[in-house]
Amino acid sequence: MKEQLREYMLQQLQALVGIDSTTGFCYAVEAYIKKQFEEMGYAVRTFNRGGLLIDLGGSGEGIVLSAHADDIGLMVRRILPDGTLQVVQVGGLRPEYADLANVRVHTRAGAVYTGTVRRKESSIHVNPIEKFSRETSGGYDTNLVVVLDKKVSTEAETLALGIRCGDIIALEPNFMLADDGYIKSRFLDDKACVALLMTLAREAAQGNLSLSRHTYVHIAVTEETGMGAAYGLPEDITEFLALDIGCVSPGQYSSEHKACICARDARWPYDYSLISKLCRTGDENGIDYAIDIYNPSYGSDVAGVLASGRDVRGGVVGPGVLTTHGYERTNICALENTYGLIEAYIR
Repeated sequence: MKEQLREYMLQQLQALVGIDSTTGFCYAVEAYIKKQFEEMGYAVRTFNRGGLLIDLGGSGEGIVLSAHADDIGLMVRRILPDGTLQVVQVGGLRPEYADLANVRVHTRAGAVYTGTVRRKESSIHVNPIEKFSRETSGGYDTNLVVVLDKKVSTEAETLALGIRCGDIIALEPNFMLADDGYIKSRFLDDKACVALLMTLAREAAQGNLSLSRHTYVHIAVTEETGMGAAYGLPEDITEFLALDIGCVSPGQYSSEHKACICARDARWPYDYSLISKLCRTGDENGIDYAIDIYNPSYGSDVAGVLASGRDVRGGVVGPGVLTTHGYERTNICALENTYGLIEAYIR
């Protein structure tokens, strides 16, 4: 990948992860992405339920390249008598991955308050050690609360700040470019792929990428809660290719340095012919990729499209990511290989 493209993609990734966008609270990130595409010269279609559709041009069979801009996070469930916040997760944020995260609480009046997710009994020096030998087994209902960075100690004092049940709590991403091309941040799932698609669209807009397919970009904002992207899709498409993370773990073929092609998720196998074409494209263009199966709890925007009965071939490809839904890590090589595979596939 050219240095200029790499720098643009990383700049966009850092900007995207810095925008709070827990599912259901994606207005700011949608506005940011819409502005970026419009500045490239594209018309952007918006949807009542959220999300964006951009026509990149090209001719022939239609293909949608999709990524989601929503994040996992938390929501205020109730205010406790000591002024701390009992919370419930939005999407698949496990309690042990939320513990000790810095957060921002967004009220419906537009105020923002910082805080931290903590165990109720969080001081190891004055609590029995066995309480710290367990994971956060009681989860959000009993063990974990959000402690606000405000001098509050009663329910009334927290209510006076304007905080209410249903307010969104977004986690601090802690973005970092580390040694040897490693990228660490929350929400690489799936803002790494949004940044990749923005880079691809920029190349097409500047005339550096000739499209052999009628190509659309779809940015979804409800993926983390399973609603998917089965609405507002063009009629001429025959393929829907979601860009989403590959899951790196022992026993998996996926790697933080590779483009990862999903053969099967938690529900069903993806289209065999589409996966085969992606593999041929990778082989012919020297792309470092892996084929993998993500089970038992992986899903993507493709799942919603297929479940809706839409007559398309569906697949998933994306960069390999470690510690998914936690403090995630990937490598620039995985982004470059994913970019190269998708670019070659539609070129």
